[in-house]
Amino acid sequence: MFFKGEIPFVRLLVPLMFGIAAGNFFASPEVFYLAKFCSVLSVCVLIFLIIGYKKYSLFRIKWILGISVHVFIFMTAISLTLRHSEKFDPDYFTKFKSQALVVIITTEPQLSGDILRFETLVKQAIFNSKSTIVTGKLLIALKADTLRPILFNYGDQLMIPGVYNEVDPPFNPGEFNFKKYLRNKQIYQQSFINQNQIRRLEENAGNDIIAFSLNLRKKLVAKFYTYLADKEAAAMASTLILGYRANLSKEIISAYSKTGTLHILSVSGMHVGIVFIVLNFMLKPLRKNRRLRFLSAFIIISFIWFYALITGLSPSVLRAAVMLSFVILGKTFNKNLNTYNLLAISAFFLLLYNPFNLFDVGFQLSYLAVIGLVFLHPKIYHLLYIKNKMLDCAWSYSALSVAAQLATFPISIYYFHQFPVYFLLSNLFVVLPVTLIMYLGITFLFIPWSAFLEPAGDMLNALIIYTNKVLYYMEALPFSSIGGIWITTSQYILIYLIIACIIWAALSATKKAVYFCLGSIFLFAISISHRIVRNNQNQELIFYSLRKNVALAYINNGKAYLISDLSNDDKTISFSIKPALESRGISQIKNLRPADSFSNQELQVSTNYMQFGNFKVFKWDQQMDNQVFTRKLKSDIILLSGNPKISLSTLKDQTKFSMILIDATNFDYRIKQWKAEAARLKIPVRVLKKNPAYVLNMDR
Repeated sequence: MFFKGEIPFVRLLVPLMFGIAAGNFFASPEVFYLAKFCSVLSVCVLIFLIIGYKKYSLFRIKWILGISVHVFIFMTAISLTLRHSEKFDPDYFTKFKSQALVVIITTEPQLSGDILRFETLVKQAIFNSKSTIVTGKLLIALKADTLRPILFNYGDQLMIPGVYNEVDPPFNPGEFNFKKYLRNKQIYQQSFINQNQIRRLEENAGNDIIAFSLNLRKKLVAKFYTYLADKEAAAMASTLILGYRANLSKEIISAYSKTGTLHILSVSGMHVGIVFIVLNFMLKPLRKNRRLRFLSAFIIISFIWFYALITGLSPSVLRAAVMLSFVILGKTFNKNLNTYNLLAISAFFLLLYNPFNLFDVGFQLSYLAVIGLVFLHPKIYHLLYIKNKMLDCAWSYSALSVAAQLATFPISIYYFHQFPVYFLLSNLFVVLPVTLIMYLGITFLFIPWSAFLEPAGDMLNALIIYTNKVLYYMEALPFSSIGGIWITTSQYILIYLIIACIIWAALSATKKAVYFCLGSIFLFAISISHRIVRNNQNQELIFYSLRKNVALAYINNGKAYLISDLSNDDKTISFSIKPALESRGISQIKNLRPADSFSNQELQVSTNYMQFGNFKVFKWDQQMDNQVFTRKLKSDIILLSGNPKISLSTLKDQTKFSMILIDATNFDYRIKQWKAEAARLKIPVRVLKKNPAYVLNMDR
């Protein structure tokens, strides 16, 4: 199929993806101009080859034309990627001085506590009363006035202070890379401002279609909250059907995540697929006639895009709509068109429109899931023959769930570090009520009569409560989810290689396939074993970089001692501290408070003194300011914490150390003073606040 030319766009997709990856990795203005030159050069070569195809008998060298096309696509992909990366634009707003910026809100603002976050498009930079047209995107975190909050909407044009900062990278090992996430959306700067610093210049300055879509969704969400008695059920309906996730509780998100059904809460390909399946079934009689088949395709595509409209035109739904539209049109005009080629066409054009889609987890999951369903589902389903229609239907969906999980579980583990053990059961028991919720919910939204709305709302409310109860029960089952799974990029690739080799061996039953399968499993086993041995022998000391707190972890022989002033249920533990330990294979964690006294063979901890093996750390806080010592204290590291008033020169006279660490519990002005003094006295100092964590490898 690959070599006979049945899937030309699959072949063209390969250099496009490699070109996008290269453009992202080697991003610089020099590479952009070089790629642009090479792209133009490859076009000239391609035109020459086409013109001289017969004249120079180039048909005898079949590969030369193919290579030229692939080189052209590769170079063009690099150029497109760098062109799409707006920071290389000569009009990018950071390249101009600005006292104020004029921006347009491009996303629906999300309120979390008293912070309102939204993305904006920068239109003008104002300096000394002169306005300059600029480009670029900016993330705004607006501190709202709790007494007199101002509501902002998509399309509002605002004037804000010209103050912004580069998005911070992750400061702690294993922490979520928010900077990389925003970079894939071409957002490199963020601004933290107060409500009184902002001025609304105009309303509805955005895209009219998106504005209409978001306003329509708001009205439909309000309808759920009016007629559904349980507010959590209303939030669930808004999320499940319309993709409005603002009011979902942490408990329900956790339940769906741990049972492997979180994809249900993300309005994407599955939801668009449900709409397609219903319409496809209802319009089946039309497909018997050639002319009516086109009418059927038009109706289905229209409804799919209308559903995308009421869900706020989210990127995931738009991708699914584009993907299905290509498949429907392709199958309508020619039933024999290859499905993989149709999927490749949709991916090809989506990547041309936005090359950074390639790095979007949702984009990757969508296409992997669909490819898994198209390729694996028939093969898994035909392993068993069941006469009973009900059981056969259950087996078909089970095969569907296994196919989707098989295609996506490596990428899920790689990005989300957990695996739902009961995914088959949870998907099987949830699929029917979720499908009913989808059908009933969409019908409910378009019922105009209140007499029918109340019973429909009650039914929808009961269905959602039942679904949530089932998932809560499954979440409470023993070993419902395996968390803290961290794999490297090479291991992630090896897992997909193993899956591919197993499928190859099962389909071909050749010795070559079996050898490749065993070889890939052997490599993966070596990789895992090496990592386990390394983690068990690892001895590290991690001084975390936090905003207002202090935390340090001592890792020794597969165990960790965590000394922190954070409570165990603080979200900072989950987001900033545990990832570093889990990524090192640590499951046994001993929690200690800074004031605790603890001693064993591995460490000694008291209020101001800590010894990890032979490594000594002395914490200098306000209690130590008035202490008098008869001799110098010896320590490898002095940790300045809790705003002590001591100067570094005095500290140098009273102690002997190799380095000074300054944690986030100190005031900014004091940190600045210590840094200046350290530079003057030539004392090695590391500041943990808004800087990378200090990781000390004690094996060396």
